[in-house]
Amino acid sequence: MTVFWLAAAVLTLLAVAVVVLPLWRQRDSRSVTQTELNKTLYKDRLIEIEQENAQGLAEDSSVLVSELQHNLLDDIPEEADAKRSAISPWVALPGVVFVVAISIGMYIKLGSAEKVQDWQAIVQKMPELSNKVLLGQGGEVSEQDLNEFALGLRTKLHNDPSDTRGWFLLAKVGQALNRLDIMTDAAEQAYMRDSKSANIIAVYAQSLFYSGEPSEQARAERLLVLALQQDSSQLELWSLYAFMALEQQQFQLAIDRWQRMLSLVDADSERYQMLQQSIEFAEAQIAQQQAPAAEQTPAVEQAVVENNPASGPSYSITVDVKEGLEVPGSSFLFVFAKSVNGPPMPLAAKKVAHPRFPVTVSLSDSDSMMEGLKLSQQGDFYITARLSYDNNVQTIEGDWEGQSSAISQGEEQAISLLIDTPL
Repeated sequence: MTVFWLAAAVLTLLAVAVVVLPLWRQRDSRSVTQTELNKTLYKDRLIEIEQENAQGLAEDSSVLVSELQHNLLDDIPEEADAKRSAISPWVALPGVVFVVAISIGMYIKLGSAEKVQDWQAIVQKMPELSNKVLLGQGGEVSEQDLNEFALGLRTKLHNDPSDTRGWFLLAKVGQALNRLDIMTDAAEQAYMRDSKSANIIAVYAQSLFYSGEPSEQARAERLLVLALQQDSSQLELWSLYAFMALEQQQFQLAIDRWQRMLSLVDADSERYQMLQQSIEFAEAQIAQQQAPAAEQTPAVEQAVVENNPASGPSYSITVDVKEGLEVPGSSFLFVFAKSVNGPPMPLAAKKVAHPRFPVTVSLSDSDSMMEGLKLSQQGDFYITARLSYDNNVQTIEGDWEGQSSAISQGEEQAISLLIDTPL
């Protein structure tokens, strides 16, 4: 910031110099004055009179010389007046004040002074933000906290671009903010500095895959294949590898990769249970592709574990139906979350059999549909409540649905949904 103010002061001084120097030069000018010019003309005229007198052309040279001297004396008061009218240095003062005032005014108007102050304040509180975002100290992390942390990280990386961990953290923050541009740029910078780290490979491959470009997605898969050839025990890479297959609806390939992960985790762990649920979900998708629509098995019913203890942020959703809508006792309610700009698969879901409205349910990471896809990791999302009369999550004629607007991560306010749209 000191450099900025020094540069601003130098530029202002240059602008002042543009105003003052011409006046100063005019005051100290050594150009020919009127008196000097008169003297030169006087001497030239004397020579001419002498020449005319020598040639006999002048009748009375003394009279001509006398008149010439009187003319020279008449010009002397004018020279004195010119000296008295010399420009005072104080004349430049209004111009200097004007230049300085314009400079300050333009900076206030166009210089984003408040944003600069906010930026400096964020840089100053980076230690506090780091503890809150990275260590969970100081309460729940909001989207504003993540944006400020990202700004502070970019400032730090501008001063020290060799900080590999900083680039990795910025990529993860970009992912949490659902900012693919930040995530991709930062992940690429981290990968350029450390192409062996499994965590960096994972976030870089994710950013390439989320781009939606077939060439970038193929590149992401190549990165994972090469990394797993070097170390086949990397669970995070296997998880992402399976998720890619699932997103491309290659369900059997996703099952094979999840089964490979089962051999790497403890059978009593929560992750093992999640992997089994993911495999069941993919198997249900395969069954739906092979069976007639009327006989399809509802995937959500198989994949969702009801009444799980909340893990991560939990969102309470109250669902009601529009007035006059008849709800048979045999109906089923499906409540699920989907990312606004992320993968099309549900992030979390719950099923309520034979609901009595209004119904209140909660969604959290414990209700995740599959391994590697958690509600807390996908940025903004929306909630859908679907009322089905035949226990089938697939959309069929006669079902009703309601959908929320976009919900920000960490939003604490209660979410209300009204089922009012026929399908």
